[in-house]
Amino acid sequence: MIGIGLHPWTITLRHDVAVPIDAATGLLYAATAAIVAALALRRPAYGVAALIVLAPIGLARYIGPTTITLLKAGVVGLLLALLVRRPDLSALGTGVARVVLATLVGAELAIALSATHAVYHAPVLREFSKTLEYAVLFAAAVVAYASDPDDRPFWLALQIVTVLVCVTALAQYVVGANSGIFIGGRGVPRIAGVLEGPNQLAGWLEIVIPVLLARNLLHRDGTLVGIVGLAAVTEVLTFSRAGIVATVFACAIVLIVMRTPRKVGIRFALATIVATAILAVVAVRAGLPPRYFSLDQVPQQADHLGNRQMLWQAALDLWKSSPIVGVGAGNYEFDLPRVGLTNVRTHANSIYLQSLAEGGIVMCAVTVTMFVTIVVILARSAVRRPIVVGMLAATAALAAHQIFDDLFFFPKVGSMYWLTLGVAIAEISAQTLFARRRSRALVPAVSAS
Repeated sequence: MIGIGLHPWTITLRHDVAVPIDAATGLLYAATAAIVAALALRRPAYGVAALIVLAPIGLARYIGPTTITLLKAGVVGLLLALLVRRPDLSALGTGVARVVLATLVGAELAIALSATHAVYHAPVLREFSKTLEYAVLFAAAVVAYASDPDDRPFWLALQIVTVLVCVTALAQYVVGANSGIFIGGRGVPRIAGVLEGPNQLAGWLEIVIPVLLARNLLHRDGTLVGIVGLAAVTEVLTFSRAGIVATVFACAIVLIVMRTPRKVGIRFALATIVATAILAVVAVRAGLPPRYFSLDQVPQQADHLGNRQMLWQAALDLWKSSPIVGVGAGNYEFDLPRVGLTNVRTHANSIYLQSLAEGGIVMCAVTVTMFVTIVVILARSAVRRPIVVGMLAATAALAAHQIFDDLFFFPKVGSMYWLTLGVAIAEISAQTLFARRRSRALVPAVSAS
């Protein structure tokens, strides 16, 4: 771990240590829960906004086999506030919310089924709990936002947390980074900030950039333009190939769905082409290694990682040992020695191959179905508000990016996605509920006439 101080342009591999909870962090978690509860009691929208800010911060401490984070403490506060307020739960009963929740229930069932062939059951419980946390975040966001449909706190929180995440990432050029890439024989930092790694930061930005871009297309704002630009620069500096391409893909979807003027689309296309050409020329002249553009990158020493060819083949080999239910959720990293990777402990660098190895055909089918279902729901919705359009683009981008990375394995990315999706689904549900209530109100009026 890098200590406090200035370490410009340095790279130090990080080895996470399980830190047990102590009195100070316990009090901090309790205070966080109390503050979020107080905010949500006043306005549920404030509670959702608070969770948006807390999602990437983390500050994980262990209690036995599990962790407590600031976000989990905040969720407890929001749930307590909702219980006291007794909000209307009808938003969860709408078709779109039920279908999304059904995909999460399907994921839980697939995880539970995978335990029947697992050697290690603690990781299965960890993955089950993580997916349950995502479901709770989603449901809480839907209920809270539907009961207080004021989107101003959400947008303010999203802008604040985007700036904070980008600033902490860029600061690693001064205080030192935990990942890097060799360019021209010299180590260049790959920034991650408060996220778990550069690819995870790229995935997190894939969520916020299209959402903020959609907002800016509807409400032109110089500050918002600056934030989107800051996020885009930060995305590039992660050196995440799949993340950069997926973000461009997401932005293109936003421009198409928002039906922006042709000149705006042409400018975006030209800017993308010019930026890509400039980056390619700079990369080649700076000495970016050819392997950067391939799947067989050489892993850094002592980081216990492997390149994608190794990890993908290992996933297929593990899947063959249990093709229907897999080797057990969370067991991939522990079972790698069985297929010859003795000094490697990581995920499969693909959510689809990870789910195939750990949960067999069942879990892989559930994963694909989840992405397809959410994309269809958001695409078919008549609601074209920025959060809905942005999450349509973000979901498509994440589905594509996760061919090459397993981003939902990391709670900071997964939590941000399911929270923001909950707000988008609440927007759609609100329209459905309004139509229902209006229809019910018109029936007596027609009968009386």
